[in-house]
Amino acid sequence: MSPSPRLRSMARLTAVAFTTLGFGASAQTYAFPGNSADLPEGSHWWISSDHGGTHNRDLSAVRFDDDEKRFTRVKIPFADYAADPKNSDWVIYGLPVTAIADGEVLTCWRNAPEGLKPMVYGNDDVPHPGRTSNPLRIPRSGNHVNVRTDDGKIILYAHLQPGSVPEALCPFNDTYVADAEDRVGDLPREVIVPAAQRVRVKRGQFLGRVGSSGASSNPHLHVHLQPMTSETTVGTSLPLPYSHAWRKSGNADHNSSIGFAPMQNEALDLFPSAIHPDPLLRRGDITGDPALEVAMAASGSMVVTATRDVTGRLAMNSWQLAPDGEFTKLYDASAGAATSIAMAHPHSSSTRDVVTALRDGSGSLKLIAWRVASNGSFERKGEAGGDANATEVNLVALPEGLGVASAFRDSTGHLKVSTWETSATLDTVTRRSNGFGEEATKVALTPILNGRVDGDVDRFTGVVTAVRTPSGNLSLTAWEITPQKTLIQRGTHLAGAVTDVSISTVTIGNSVRDMVVASVRLTNGVLRNISFDVSAAGQFVRRDHEDGEAILEVGSARVGAQHLVTPVRDTTGNLRVYTWDVDLEGKVHRSGKERAGAIVSGLAATPTTVGTRFVITAVRLTTGTGGGDLRLIAWEANLR
Repeated sequence: MSPSPRLRSMARLTAVAFTTLGFGASAQTYAFPGNSADLPEGSHWWISSDHGGTHNRDLSAVRFDDDEKRFTRVKIPFADYAADPKNSDWVIYGLPVTAIADGEVLTCWRNAPEGLKPMVYGNDDVPHPGRTSNPLRIPRSGNHVNVRTDDGKIILYAHLQPGSVPEALCPFNDTYVADAEDRVGDLPREVIVPAAQRVRVKRGQFLGRVGSSGASSNPHLHVHLQPMTSETTVGTSLPLPYSHAWRKSGNADHNSSIGFAPMQNEALDLFPSAIHPDPLLRRGDITGDPALEVAMAASGSMVVTATRDVTGRLAMNSWQLAPDGEFTKLYDASAGAATSIAMAHPHSSSTRDVVTALRDGSGSLKLIAWRVASNGSFERKGEAGGDANATEVNLVALPEGLGVASAFRDSTGHLKVSTWETSATLDTVTRRSNGFGEEATKVALTPILNGRVDGDVDRFTGVVTAVRTPSGNLSLTAWEITPQKTLIQRGTHLAGAVTDVSISTVTIGNSVRDMVVASVRLTNGVLRNISFDVSAAGQFVRRDHEDGEAILEVGSARVGAQHLVTPVRDTTGNLRVYTWDVDLEGKVHRSGKERAGAIVSGLAATPTTVGTRFVITAVRLTTGTGGGDLRLIAWEANLR
């Protein structure tokens, strides 16, 4: 039975109230140890009990059985499972496990075998002989990773699949220990990693896959947090407060995103609970006309798309986003022939109005200002441009004042950057300055308001370009923008080989410092995010990088403060949306990964707020006559 609109509204109000009441101050909050994109379609992580009244937690995963109208932990009908139970029948079996905090690997094991048969009705599992021998030859935690955090605690991830813990994290390759009960303090002696071989892990880093090794009656992930009372002793387990995830009661008779409430610094203390482990939760979507390209901007409830339609013309559309994430199509407008379409608001603060930049039918750059009324209707206003043979067109709002900045590949194949001032009425768009850069094959652009490093008194304000050079390398350039909107080229940075590039800005530490993050596709196809500080003098300081999986195409957008999203087309042709954050030291951490259906090239993302924060993705589907159908998806964002 599908929930009614009234039920959806009530569930949403409940979720908002839950968030408000549950939020509290804490010295440390943790990410969830898995991603929804790795789950089978329609599945969730799951917790059913408080582990005997402790703060230890055994995490599982469930799918919703439409016939029985309940959640179940096995992939097949229960009668079939009971007749021949296998670990691989469990929904959670083999799911990737990721670190929930930074730290150092203190103990680990990686090749212990799993139990011979998982439980069916309870207490009827068949353990491996290594768990019944004397002495015990398999550690209680089985294959595991024990991470000592930077604030003096230890986090255990236990019962992992044999061989799934990377050898780079765990130096032990034996199958069995000599005596699992031989301890140094509270730690089994043979699993303690020698100090010289201990490696660092970052939040979001892959640790292994869920299994059923050690003292485990069925596949699950055991996780707990304890204080370190000495180098080898631990105290009683502590509550594990999670953020950037969602949960709802497991006592449900239907399966949907309705009823999920955002977790903000909250322990898993409601049983049973279904858990959506990522910051983004898919809400509504809408399908538009076929398109050959797509650009997007949003302000509040107003979403504007600029596409190249199947006739090759610029098509403008406005859409209303409701607080529950549902879309309503409003108005449309069109202009002449267009390719290489980009769009931005003409002011860094909230405004419905937009400016489009494109290559027109003659091959020249054209900027068009559009007044967008509160009902979504369009009024075409001032225009400018004229640069011949412009390609790889990018457009962003100026970091200060009215206007936009463009970056494109000019007729000689070189980077050209321009500032444009828009009048308050949008009747005029006036070029104020040009900057000329290196030869480029791909171009990306982001504004920066407060570039600074330790010791800087002033700040850097301007834009940063990221290009792929003819030799295939990533090259960044900082362009200062003066109060008169004059461009001054400052620092540059040359990095490694890439095949695709996007760039965005994040704000660190209560708006005191902006950083830029280049999201690139490496030559091996892997997604990489690279963080940079920009000094007041416009010089780059590379801070960190973090990789994702192999992809075909990448985009990026900031989602408030230190958070970043990268929508990508993966190697199977599907949309994936990663979430990341950047900490005070510039370290990049992956906080989530969502999955949607098949798409073709061309994607965009933008944040907006309609009572709560959303990320909107715009993609082209594999359906559509003459082009991919436009699809907008609203993802509610639990990012604070």
